[in-house]
Amino acid sequence: MKTIPKKAVPLFLVLGATVLGVTLPGPAASAQQVLNDSRERVSFSQLVEPGKKQQLADTGAREQSRAFYRRVTGAELNRGAEFFVDGEQAVIQVSPLDRASNGKRVVDTEIPRGMTLSNGTERRPVDDDSIALHRKSQGLRQEFPGFYGRAHVMKVPEDMGRGRFTLKANGNARANAEYILYVLDKRSDIELAVETPSKRFSRSGTLALEAKPAGKANASLESVSATLIAPRGDRYDLQGNRSGNRYTVSWPVNVDAPSVPGELWRIEVRSTLRNARKEPVERVAVVAADIFTETATASVGGSDARGLALSVDVREAGRYEARALVYGLDGNGEYQPVLLAYQAEWLDAGQREMTVPIDNAKLAASGLRAPYQVRSVQFLDQGRMSVLGYLQGNWELQ
Repeated sequence: MKTIPKKAVPLFLVLGATVLGVTLPGPAASAQQVLNDSRERVSFSQLVEPGKKQQLADTGAREQSRAFYRRVTGAELNRGAEFFVDGEQAVIQVSPLDRASNGKRVVDTEIPRGMTLSNGTERRPVDDDSIALHRKSQGLRQEFPGFYGRAHVMKVPEDMGRGRFTLKANGNARANAEYILYVLDKRSDIELAVETPSKRFSRSGTLALEAKPAGKANASLESVSATLIAPRGDRYDLQGNRSGNRYTVSWPVNVDAPSVPGELWRIEVRSTLRNARKEPVERVAVVAADIFTETATASVGGSDARGLALSVDVREAGRYEARALVYGLDGNGEYQPVLLAYQAEWLDAGQREMTVPIDNAKLAASGLRAPYQVRSVQFLDQGRMSVLGYLQGNWELQ
């Protein structure tokens, strides 16, 4: 769906809509809670931009990765962390991880000095002009200090080629420190592709995905694993099946970590591929997922000129929202999207009714003509910031 400009959206929609992914600090968070607990019914509609594709549907996710990363300790860096790059001029990033001391979080900003990069025949200091990306590192730190303030970015020089490399701290790293070693194999023709049929998975449902080698070069899948990671870090191993170069997961969602409103879970797929030379190529792909509790379900109960009627089975009382995408006929007699209509209200547990009103004046002013139809509906739990479902059909507004 085309993102709605925030200035055109009422406050209750901005605060309650999961798809906007807004995290509000301080006073705004308390305002959100007030609105989530409100019993007021609120309606809103807006014309969509003509000629632009509109969609209320879960289209799934697809990620193709030429990168990999792993956690390494300072002791490992002192001995030398080995990795393989399939293409030339790979980009390397080292970032320190925070640690715990006496039950408190300690922010670590130290990057080991005196690191070297070796390809087995020669070794160079990472501060060498052929390796160091001083300008890029400094620019990223200035523009995004929260993300890159502690990162050291470097590249493999073209004259050092491709193959197996060793990044070594030479005793300059604190042994119990931890780092993320990230490698973007940007010139490789080998990727790992991960695809999910949905971006959202119910706690009472099944998580599905498929992973396989991709890219311009042929590669074979040697090993693969998948992990579901909660917003607070809880990890769940996903049991899958590998058949040739295809890895599939169909995993009954069985998690006890809480869902955090507005925060997504991650599905991390790690793999080792073999290129045409039979060399090992690491790839890690990550896709975002919403793991939600099915607090209510909705179905279309009918439609008329006033709007769309929904039948809602509410399992947990709360504030719910429905969005309806309306289509009208153009001059060629073809249906085009014309209007987005919204309804938000409090629903108690039980069998409930919810109506999404349609602004007929806006439809008449749109230039498209009747009969108008609602073709897709999105149903959300506003308070818990979850998309609960999508409905597709042809419901006429007469």
